[in-house]
Amino acid sequence: MKYYFGSGLINSAINALPFELHIPGGYRYCGPGRKLRKRLVRGDKPINKLGAACMQHDVVYSQEKDLSKGHEADRILGNDATDRIKSSDASIGEKAAAVGVAGIMKAKVKLGMGLKGDNNVF
Repeated sequence: MKYYFGSGLINSAINALPFELHIPGGYRYCGPGRKLRKRLVRGDKPINKLGAACMQHDVVYSQEKDLSKGHEADRILGNDATDRIKSSDASIGEKAAAVGVAGIMKAKVKLGMGLKGDNNVF
C-alpha cells in the first residue's frame, strides 16, 4: 500500500509535525499529525464511530495523489461528524468531539482548503 501526503500550506505544516495531536478522550485518528502507517501496522482500532470516520479520512488522504479526493474526504468527515452529533447512540464525549471535528472540516472547506467553488458546506 502506497502512502501519500496532501500538499498545500496547511497540509505541509501538518505533515511536518514531529508529534501527534489527538482529540482528548482516547481518539487515535482524530487530530492532525497522526502517524497513520504506524497506527495501522500496530492494529490500532478507532474508539467509536467518529474515530472510524477520522481513520477513513486519514486513509483517503494517505492513498490519494489527487488532492481533490482529500478535499472530498474533508466534506465526508464533516458530514459524518455532524451525523454523530445528532445520533442517539453517541455518548456526550463523542458528540463534543464531533462538534469540534465538524467545525474544523467546515472551516477548512469554507476557507478554500477544501472543495473550491462549492458554497454548499454540509
